[in-house]
Amino acid sequence: MFRHRLVYGLAFGISLLVMFYFDQVLSRGWPGRPMSFPPGTLIAMTMAIVIPLAVSEMAQLLKYENVIISRRVCMISSVLCMLWPWLEQLSEMLLDHPSGASPAAIKIATWFHTVKPHYLVPTVMAAALVGALGMFSRRQKVDGAMANAGGSLLAIVYLGVLPGFYLPIRLSHSAGMIVSILLMVKCADMGAYGVGRLMGRRKLIPWLSPGKTWEGFIGGIAAAGVVGALLTHFSPEFDWWQGTIAGLLLGICGQLGDLLESLLKRDAGVKDSGSVPGFGGVLDLLDSPLLAAPVAYWMLKLVHG
Repeated sequence: MFRHRLVYGLAFGISLLVMFYFDQVLSRGWPGRPMSFPPGTLIAMTMAIVIPLAVSEMAQLLKYENVIISRRVCMISSVLCMLWPWLEQLSEMLLDHPSGASPAAIKIATWFHTVKPHYLVPTVMAAALVGALGMFSRRQKVDGAMANAGGSLLAIVYLGVLPGFYLPIRLSHSAGMIVSILLMVKCADMGAYGVGRLMGRRKLIPWLSPGKTWEGFIGGIAAAGVVGALLTHFSPEFDWWQGTIAGLLLGICGQLGDLLESLLKRDAGVKDSGSVPGFGGVLDLLDSPLLAAPVAYWMLKLVHG
């Protein structure tokens, strides 16, 4: 398991780094530079591929509890909730700096600018709720209607609203900021695993995740704090103590995200959410970064406005 996790983890990590690198390079000079793309385009495309896979795993977990959700409704709604705040902010950027943009792009941006994300996202969720109940009603049954509607909203918030915080971060910062956030979160995971294996004695939450210990939990948080402090060396706009605090908070959120997914899997009675070698499933890869996304967004807002 450790060998598989190391090999596939390196492969995933390198692939992500390549994607982030090209997202940064291809967005330089946008919109004035020819053949440039809006910041976050490659990240959005990657997430639009990964989210439906995660929704499928979530649907399978819910099915174990006899909660049936419409995969199509939840996939479309999750992707829309993830994309819309980014598209709306892109429209503002394009209207503020229209030099080099095509008339069609300006027209589309003007329309997007009139539809705010705080209107659109609740509208999508309301439509998904109605759609979920409509899909369920085709079975001509009433038992489980509320559970299925709740399961649909759980999937959309967890896999659409939460990852949607990363794209606005990308618009305000470089792709390296996203890499830094993911590094702190994942180093917390690795630190918790390593310290827990070496020194773990006291169980953290034995009824939920028997393998996790207090020593591993604290070790993971400390590892994220150290990584956060080290990363400020590459970003002069942050002090080392700010990086340390960010690492500590994101390390806590990342491990809580892992525990949240453990709760879902334990409720479903399964060990892994899918079949990604060395990791279990797509949800097992996303659990930590998902819960950390809104915390990272608001921390950056507090520091930079």
